[in-house]
Amino acid sequence: MRIGVCSDCLMEKYPDELEAIRKYRELGVTALDYSGYHYSNPGNRYLQPDWEEYARSLRQAADESGIVFCQAHAPMLSYLDTPESREIKMEVTRRMFRVCEIIGSPYLVIHPRMFADGINGEKRDEYVAANVEFYREFLPLAEKHHVSIALENMFDWDPKVRRICRTTFSTMEEMLECAEQLDSPWVCVCLDTGHANILRESPALAARKLGRTLKLLHVHDNWAVNDDHLVCGYGIIDWDEFLEALKEIGYQGDFSSEATNTVHLLPPEAAEQAVRLIAEVSRALLQKHGIPIEE
Repeated sequence: MRIGVCSDCLMEKYPDELEAIRKYRELGVTALDYSGYHYSNPGNRYLQPDWEEYARSLRQAADESGIVFCQAHAPMLSYLDTPESREIKMEVTRRMFRVCEIIGSPYLVIHPRMFADGINGEKRDEYVAANVEFYREFLPLAEKHHVSIALENMFDWDPKVRRICRTTFSTMEEMLECAEQLDSPWVCVCLDTGHANILRESPALAARKLGRTLKLLHVHDNWAVNDDHLVCGYGIIDWDEFLEALKEIGYQGDFSSEATNTVHLLPPEAAEQAVRLIAEVSRALLQKHGIPIEE
């Protein structure tokens, strides 16, 4: 199992993203989750004529640094998007399949479509069906570029009572149902531990429910109040139970952290130390449970 972090932990700390990529290996990281969700604005890098060439430069920087891209994350759709902003995100998402092929990422996480009237589980069946059609659009690209689509568990905000609430894919059962209906070898599941915990579902239980469909992780902690994106052990998740659950189901993916809030507000040198902390905590957890680490 490789130890990973999101590429955006350091990407805004330096003049260019390539410099950030070159930093990770010396900080104890061996894999990166490429933060493609940063490219949602009009005229972003992946809407430029040289977007494939830029992706090749990412791959070169990673290869030279002895690091791999284990997964990637597409732009995040929202029911608050305008038609124009939604099309920008959709186009970048389509291009992200080719980016993943170039950088060597076998997975692309794509958030489900969520709906303002779908919070707290309303219209569950209708919106699962809508997402089956949503993801089906990407299947030809997944097959063409040999990149699997990863579904991710989500939460939302109920403005009436001002609290975190359920939404599309808040349960493991919904994701499994969507994956079953898509019936494609190019569909799998990403478990976000923080999103599960914030809705009071044990990440360990979630992993056991997902079983062999679970191929990748977004690992982070919280206090089941806010989506804090903290280092493992800085919240209330039982990480011993979670690691044992991964062993039980025969999880073969990487241990990729999304503890981004630990890093983002820090200056560059402190941010580097925060990344090192994330990697060391991940390594200690894996070693404690006898899980081999690929260095």
